[in-house]
Amino acid sequence: MDLNKKELKKIMHNFNSISSRIMRVNYDEYNIVLKKFIAYIENNLIILDYINQGSGNTYDAASDWDLVVHEEGYMFDFGPSAEEESYQIYSILKHIEGNIKEPVYAFHSIYGERKWQDNVKQFNDRVLLVLINNINDYLTGVGIDMGLDENVVWNVSGGQVNYARDNAMITAEQNNGVSTNELEKIINSIKSSLSEIGEDDAETIEDSMEMIKEEIMKPEPKGKIISNGIKLLAPMITIANGIPTLAVNIQKFIDFVTPYIH
Repeated sequence: MDLNKKELKKIMHNFNSISSRIMRVNYDEYNIVLKKFIAYIENNLIILDYINQGSGNTYDAASDWDLVVHEEGYMFDFGPSAEEESYQIYSILKHIEGNIKEPVYAFHSIYGERKWQDNVKQFNDRVLLVLINNINDYLTGVGIDMGLDENVVWNVSGGQVNYARDNAMITAEQNNGVSTNELEKIINSIKSSLSEIGEDDAETIEDSMEMIKEEIMKPEPKGKIISNGIKLLAPMITIANGIPTLAVNIQKFIDFVTPYIH
C-alpha cells in the first residue's frame, strides 16, 4: 500500500495509544476494548498485511485455546517466526472476541491468580504484548526504510535508554533503589502539563507511567515490562516537542526508570 511518512507516524502513534489502552484495561471491560483493538488493526492494511504474512501454516486457534484453558500445564507455543507468532496470537484474540463472552474466567483457568485483574495482566503480558511488540518492530522497520525521523533514534536495551537527535545523545543515569518521592515528583510534573496535549496522548502517557511505576515498585521488577512501557512512552517526547517542560520531564522519567531493566 502507498504510505507517506506522515501517515505512518499517525498509524504508529494511534497503535501505541490503543495498545496502551488494552494493556491497562479493567477485567470487566476486556471485550469492549479488545473489539476496538482488533477494529484498529483491521482498518490499517499495513498492520493487517504484516499479520497475514504468518498465515501460511494452518493454525486452529479454537483448538489451541481450548487446550490451554482446559489442559493443566499446556501453554501457548507460538511461532517459530515473528510473523507466524503474530498471526497465531491475532487468531487467538479474534477467537476470544467472537466466542468468549467473559474472557476473564478463561484467563483465571489458565493462570490461577486470585484477583481477576491479575489474570488479565498475565494474559496481556505473556500473549498480547508479544503481538504489540512484533507490530511495533515491523512498523519501526518500515519507518527506517522510509527515512522516518532519521535524526531521532530510540534504543531500549540493557537497562539503558538512549535518545539521539541531530547527533546529540542523552544517556540514562543509573540509580540505586527506588526513590518514591523523586519518582512521584517527576510523575506529578508530567501530569501538570498533560492538559496542553490531546486527550489520547495524555492517556497514553499516564497509562505508560502507571504501568512502569507499578512494576518497579515490586520486589523483583520484570525488566521486559518496564522496557515495553518505555517503548510506549518514548515516542511521546516527539509529541511533546512544543511543550519543553513536558518533554524534559518525560525524559527525566525515562532516565529514572531505565536502570531497572535487567
